[in-house]
Amino acid sequence: MTNAYVTLDTLKGSGVLNITGTDDDTRLLALIEAVSRVIDRYCGRHFYSMKAAKKFDGNGSVSLLVPDLISIDAGGLKTDDNKDRGFETTWATTDYLLLPSNADPTNSDNPEARPYFRIEVDTDAGTKASFPVGRELVQITGEWGYRRHLERASETANAIADATTTSVTVSARTDVESGHTLLIDSEQLYVKSYSGNTLTVARGVNGTTAASHGGGAVIDIYRHPGPIVEAAIMQAARLWRRKDSAFSNAAGFPETGRERIAEGIDADVVMLLGQYRKLPVGVSI
Repeated sequence: MTNAYVTLDTLKGSGVLNITGTDDDTRLLALIEAVSRVIDRYCGRHFYSMKAAKKFDGNGSVSLLVPDLISIDAGGLKTDDNKDRGFETTWATTDYLLLPSNADPTNSDNPEARPYFRIEVDTDAGTKASFPVGRELVQITGEWGYRRHLERASETANAIADATTTSVTVSARTDVESGHTLLIDSEQLYVKSYSGNTLTVARGVNGTTAASHGGGAVIDIYRHPGPIVEAAIMQAARLWRRKDSAFSNAAGFPETGRERIAEGIDADVVMLLGQYRKLPVGVSI
């Protein structure tokens, strides 16, 4: 999956692996992506933003538990009230509440932002009494993930003529790095590499639609929680260094003796991820 919680440039930098040159870039980026998915599985949630339509069983109550939710599209909550799999009833935004009320997952200035995890029928202001009872009778189209925090890049994109080109030229590559997920208009693009001001990207990632874009298009960069980034750096760096011992589970010198190398997720990584770990409650990421 084309998502990374730390950039290739950061991992290669002097503060981490101190690698120069590009010979190992493909392998390093693949490692970062793999570690990012390990973090997702350990935490039981993902920290990238994905657009998708998801179906849920109706329970006949006023409350519906959902996976981490950032926002619901306009007209994005629908129900199948006659059980014909048609989702013919569109709910107005006044028909439901997103909870917790102060989660604030789209506010990039709020470091405490978190996702919504429950939808409640607004029986005071809306027209609905409950969710219908039955299998896959509720459909929610929206943005899923822990939060959506964006940072405006100093560079802009030159015109992108169509939805298939994978080479994007920017005004001056200053902020954008390999491993970044970008937002241009409503399309997410994943930066796989760059040369000068030209980016090689994957188009229309995370459920978004690839499209043409006009010259001078604004670029936003997705930012992930600090502890998630640090956890990805630590785990990826440790796994990369293991190649120096031929991936043995022990290393050492005659003077110091052999030391067993920790297996699995690093203990400090576990500590960083602890605050984000979600116990299963019947819904998946």
